[in-house]
Amino acid sequence: MFLCGIYIMDMANTSYSPFGKSNSTFVLYLEPVLNSYYQTYQNIITISTMPPGPLADMVTMINLPKLSPFQEAGSFSGPNRGFGCTHVLLRYPKSACGVSNVLGKNTDVFMGADDIPSVLGYLKTNGYTVDTSLTKMMFQGPIKIGGASDQRFSGDRKMICFASI
Repeated sequence: MFLCGIYIMDMANTSYSPFGKSNSTFVLYLEPVLNSYYQTYQNIITISTMPPGPLADMVTMINLPKLSPFQEAGSFSGPNRGFGCTHVLLRYPKSACGVSNVLGKNTDVFMGADDIPSVLGYLKTNGYTVDTSLTKMMFQGPIKIGGASDQRFSGDRKMICFASI
């Protein structure tokens, strides 16, 4: 069964993985998306998973369109590949911005590159920890966290930081 890009396993036939439920640590990315209404690209802040705590009210899951007509869902492999659902950071609480059609005329609904200092301040004020040592290790390590996603339509996302509550 698929639900917005998440594969729901039959728990009677599959052993439980402890990695699927843990979302106390999450990654913030800066990611290009296509605004189909204006036919332009914009960089927005996306999140690896729904975060716990007060930030969750500022995050919604949306279905992003292909960045290019050359991208095909069939080029992704696995049970939850090829879907465009992504967690995105909103400028306003979900209740205030009417998230049913956020990829439309109002491009101000998403947080972007210029908002990163404000986002980091929000995290600190609301009890989150930005894990600078883990972030630094991943920036300096041989494995690039970010880039094009193999799980959804995505451009060259850039990792901002690891955070937790």
